[in-house]
Amino acid sequence: MATPPHLSPKLVVGVGSLLLALVATWATMRTSGYPAERSLPAWPKVLGSRLRNELPRGDHLTAAWVAVALWSVAVSGLHFGGVYYNVYTTMPWWDLMTHAMGGLGVAALLAFTFRGPTLRSPVWLVPAVLAIGAGFEVYEFLFKAFWHRWSLAFYVEDTVVDLVLNTTGATVFAAATALYRSRVRSGSAAADHGGDPVGTDTD
Repeated sequence: MATPPHLSPKLVVGVGSLLLALVATWATMRTSGYPAERSLPAWPKVLGSRLRNELPRGDHLTAAWVAVALWSVAVSGLHFGGVYYNVYTTMPWWDLMTHAMGGLGVAALLAFTFRGPTLRSPVWLVPAVLAIGAGFEVYEFLFKAFWHRWSLAFYVEDTVVDLVLNTTGATVFAAATALYRSRVRSGSAAADHGGDPVGTDTD
């Protein structure tokens, strides 16, 4: 009798991803810039409040949220289009691109939701995206079947590459945020944009 995939040696990927998600979450909560005043279950409420208050403004904050939404739609389109048209198997770099873009997009969503803490220190975005990415790997292990025919070595390699690229995307966004912060502090960003800079938390 064949061993069920979830009980095969590939279980190491699921368990490893779960442990990584827990460790990365712990690291996120202890990294400079983490919005400690907000509990994790409250994050969707904070995001909803941001969108209700800032989308109707019609200013640079509205444009920023629209940009995040368009980026999310683009990443989703690339992913599902790649699955539907079998692009992932014919163009291996497609997977690399979508994961890097996805990591950047998640970092942007977190950053705009918690602008004040992120502007002070965007470093927390990197372990946060790693935690989310590892959690998604757990989801795929539990509820997806595409990996059932993969070898253990290939499954481990694919998971590691996915997480590295997710984190790379987040790192790029965190670095860009740090650069923007330096511009805000020097006063040039406020002069360029007028009014409150995107990074300012006005709540």
